[in-house]
Amino acid sequence: MLRSTLLCAALGLLRAQPFPCPPACKCVFRDAAQCSGGDVARLAELGLPANLTHILLFRMGHGALQNHSFSGMTVLQRLMLSDSHIVAIAPGTFHDLIKLKTLRLSRNKITHLPAALLDKIVLLEQLFLDRNELKDIDQNMFHKLVNLQELFLNQNQLSFLPARLFTNLGNLKLLDLSENNLTHLPQGLLGAQAKLEKLVLHSNQLISLDAGLLSRLRALKELQLDRNHIRSIASGAFDPLRSLSYLTLSRNHLEFLPSALFLYSHNLTFLTLFENPLEELPEVLFGELAGLRELWLNCTRLRTLPAAAFRALSGLREFGLTLSPRLSALPEDAFRGLGALQVLALHSNGLAALPGALLRGLDGLRRVSLRHNRLRALPRALFHHLRSLERIELEHNQLEALPSDAFADLPRLAEVLLGHNPWRCDCGLRPFLAWLRRHPGLVGRAEPPRCRGPGPRAGLPLWALPEEEPQCPGTRGPPPRPAPAPTRVALPAAPGHTAWVPDGSEPWARTQLVAQGQRQDHSLFWGLYFLLLATQAVITGIIVFAMIKLGRLFRRLIRERELLFESVGKPCN
Repeated sequence: MLRSTLLCAALGLLRAQPFPCPPACKCVFRDAAQCSGGDVARLAELGLPANLTHILLFRMGHGALQNHSFSGMTVLQRLMLSDSHIVAIAPGTFHDLIKLKTLRLSRNKITHLPAALLDKIVLLEQLFLDRNELKDIDQNMFHKLVNLQELFLNQNQLSFLPARLFTNLGNLKLLDLSENNLTHLPQGLLGAQAKLEKLVLHSNQLISLDAGLLSRLRALKELQLDRNHIRSIASGAFDPLRSLSYLTLSRNHLEFLPSALFLYSHNLTFLTLFENPLEELPEVLFGELAGLRELWLNCTRLRTLPAAAFRALSGLREFGLTLSPRLSALPEDAFRGLGALQVLALHSNGLAALPGALLRGLDGLRRVSLRHNRLRALPRALFHHLRSLERIELEHNQLEALPSDAFADLPRLAEVLLGHNPWRCDCGLRPFLAWLRRHPGLVGRAEPPRCRGPGPRAGLPLWALPEEEPQCPGTRGPPPRPAPAPTRVALPAAPGHTAWVPDGSEPWARTQLVAQGQRQDHSLFWGLYFLLLATQAVITGIIVFAMIKLGRLFRRLIRERELLFESVGKPCN
């Protein structure tokens, strides 16, 4: 018993001893080596121990891997061979790596892989072949990798994939084929990937998405198809993908979308469609997508939107339809159902007018951008009752005037941008100028609104205009209530003249008298003024007298208190 115990202890001590580290390498961990430099073809000369579990080789010299490069390394689990200018790999290079789980061959110059190269590493879970120069792959290359979970083939020069290339990869969860030259995907290519969760296909040359291609990907959560040449998508192409939450279709050549394309994509939380030459949207495009938070339709050819096209997107927070110069009109209920919307971007379009109820029901809206359009006027009630609104962008339009109550009842409004509009600074603008003067801090001053005219006013900031202009009726503001009918009263005047005196004491009435060169009798006014002065003097005297009396009283109280303390402080006889 004692002998067995001592033997186990001795074996444990031997196992705990660090492996000898080759001179050209660093061994940070007990069973791991990190090496750089040297010749790829002469890796065996590095003297790497056969019982290493992790090897990192990088920045090696130009060359090819040999059959004996990793001979006898039967316990190796991670092999990283990146940035090493590898141009070729011998068929038996990895045959001894029977326990290998991760193989990284990224950022090399590999143009071809032998058909049986990976046949012995059946436990492999991660394979990185990205950033090489692969032009084709043998259809049996991955047939023995039944445990593979992640495969990276991105940034190569692949233009075609055999239909049976991934047939035995039933455990695959991530497949990256992005940044290649793929023009189409053959039917059946993804027929065995029932566990696939992420498929990356962006930056290829795909021209269509055919029916049935994705039908077996029931577990797919993320699909990236942006930056391709996709012109058509089969109707119902996404219907089987009930777990899909992330989908990118931006920067393609889509002119139309099939009706009800996203009707069953209930779990979508991220969707991009921008930079497609979309001519129109179908009346029914979305199903109930309560989790979708953002939707951007920038750079389209849309001329308008269907009524209530986004009513199913009840959780949408940000919506953008911008950089679409053909967009000239919007229906009144275009955004119906978007009660949670906080940001609405409609800038850089061709909008010349807006319906008055366009923003009705958007109670959570905080920011709206309408800059760089062709708006000549705004409906009076466009922003009314949007009590959460904080920022309005209206610069670079064709606005000449605005209603005085255009921004009324907006308690949280913090900034309005009005620059680069042809403001006509005549009497018609004065009601809005009154609002502007009452809220000087709301209008952005980095690019202030300036007059287009008339005449010498061109170029003046709006707040530089005079408050009173004799040529504008009612420049001192309209009367607070309708004026009573004037009565004709004879005043001392030149022979043959009769003066009109309004029956009332409003300021505007006095202005009319001054304008007619008449003078009023102010004797009553001066009498009341002197009476007020006398009353004020009497009240002041009473206050001064009271203060003097209070001062004397306080002095007496203080003196009495001092005497009391003096009597208390004396010792008892």
